[in-house]
Amino acid sequence: MAEDVLVVHQGLALMLCEDAGILEETLQAIEDLDLHIRRLGDRALLVPADELDGILETLESEGTFPRIVGSLPSPEPAPTSDEPAAEEAL
Repeated sequence: MAEDVLVVHQGLALMLCEDAGILEETLQAIEDLDLHIRRLGDRALLVPADELDGILETLESEGTFPRIVGSLPSPEPAPTSDEPAAEEAL
């Protein structure tokens, strides 16, 4: 029996569209941005989180104003495993 494995990726954002038609319109609006995008089903896209500002600007210029859920990525990169983590406050 195969085990389900949870894989967590950093630096990605999930864009969920109301329906398949809106997803197609979104893809057409952002196709000129030349991003590495993964389509997940007929309503969702996986996009680079650090490109969200450009995606949002493009969609807004097309007259689409998406609702943002969650926080946008900070401009500072997250520490990698090679960097020591900040000490916790006592």
